[in-house]
Amino acid sequence: MKLWVSFFNMLTALIAITCGAWVYAENQTPDVSPIFPETLLPFRVRVELANFSLPNGLQSFVVGIHEDKWLLLTGRTNGLHGFNNDPNNFPPSQQNRVLYVIDPIRNQIFSRALDDPQSGLSLDQIESLSVTNAEAYQSDETLYIVGGYGFRTLVNNFSTFNTLTAVDIPGLMRWVMRETNKPAVSFIRQTFNGLFSVTGGEMFCLGKDHPTLLVFGQDFEGTYFFGNHTQIYTKQIRRFHIHDDGKNLSAEFETPELQIPDPNFRRRDLNIVPVLSNLNDELIRSLIVYSGVFTPSGGVWTVPVTVNADGVPNMMDARSPFAFKQGMNNYSCANTNLFSEKTGNMYTILFGGISYGFFENGVFQTDDEIPFINQVTTIQRDPLGWFTQYLMSAQYPLILSTQSNPGNPLLFGAEARFIPTSSIPTYNTKHVITDIIQLDKLQQSVVVGYIVGGIQSTLPNTNQMSDSAASPYIFRVILDPVN
Repeated sequence: MKLWVSFFNMLTALIAITCGAWVYAENQTPDVSPIFPETLLPFRVRVELANFSLPNGLQSFVVGIHEDKWLLLTGRTNGLHGFNNDPNNFPPSQQNRVLYVIDPIRNQIFSRALDDPQSGLSLDQIESLSVTNAEAYQSDETLYIVGGYGFRTLVNNFSTFNTLTAVDIPGLMRWVMRETNKPAVSFIRQTFNGLFSVTGGEMFCLGKDHPTLLVFGQDFEGTYFFGNHTQIYTKQIRRFHIHDDGKNLSAEFETPELQIPDPNFRRRDLNIVPVLSNLNDELIRSLIVYSGVFTPSGGVWTVPVTVNADGVPNMMDARSPFAFKQGMNNYSCANTNLFSEKTGNMYTILFGGISYGFFENGVFQTDDEIPFINQVTTIQRDPLGWFTQYLMSAQYPLILSTQSNPGNPLLFGAEARFIPTSSIPTYNTKHVITDIIQLDKLQQSVVVGYIVGGIQSTLPNTNQMSDSAASPYIFRVILDPVN
């Protein structure tokens, strides 16, 4: 991720001139916890290239699921953004304005543009649905989307949108597939609030009696280059209740609306996952916030944050000798989660992406430039709440670049999405989809899901924007139980 480091070094050089001292990027902790071999886990995974792909590369998008089909929207069609001192680091032309419906069973892909004359959408609605790094979650057949960063004609500049959107997933799918005469706008409802101006966080609701949680992230206003923007991390979890009768959409923030910002929560572009634990024979839902970027000096966060269903966060003191310090897969990447009721262990599998640590010739290495990797790890949380990270033997399959840096292996996973197969047993509730896989019910090798899109990089540390691209590839993930 050399582009980021070069840009950050420019900033620290200016600070050094002012303060008379150099400032270096530092992680949350000076070291990381050991990473163990997969031999201690009750499963293995394989990542294989699927026999279908996207028509175009797509990354940092959101997903809705209906029956056996996927709805893909928002995101970008280029790779890692630039950090040059000019306004072209996020080209507006590469904001994704296309809706996709993917049928993985029949290998069919349908697409339709948001600015189709029959969409009925206003320019502001189109722009709010072509942002990058929005937050989203699905409840029943509705996909709720918040925020995201993109160009806004209304202000003639880039902005983090203050929009909450409710998408009727099956209805919008029918529009994309041209199975309805209704316009796309009839399946989309929106409301607005400045507290929705968040990008790079995650959004969840862990039950109909619990608030929707907008976890961490930032509000970025202006073009993405030095001296021409404001960047404010939320450093908090924003809690609100969505009121939606299918026609009228509104949101009510809890009082107090905002938690006191915590400097340990200055995090974005991270993996936040739903988890289960067994308390007195009752399965309790909560969240774990894994790693993320950036510390005030430009490093990675290492100590996880736990969040209960009502949005109350907790983090072990990073100075504690018992604190788990995540060493790999620190940036937002494709991930999936499994729970075993027999053992009480929770597992999160992280597929590639951008990482502080990596293995080279069997030896653990670190890189302050936070490179792209193809390696896969699993983080286990045991019933007592202790974390352990394991290196899996699985990696993304070898695919060589045919364009930038030809012949180099492509590195996958960053800003990709994992989509579970419809037949896999999960702990979905009636109202809120959590997609935690029931590990105990998997008795033989099975395809548990697909990794879709993301950034594909031709170098671990990129030097220019052309070194990476949005990935059109789709990968099958196969889980092999160990008996």
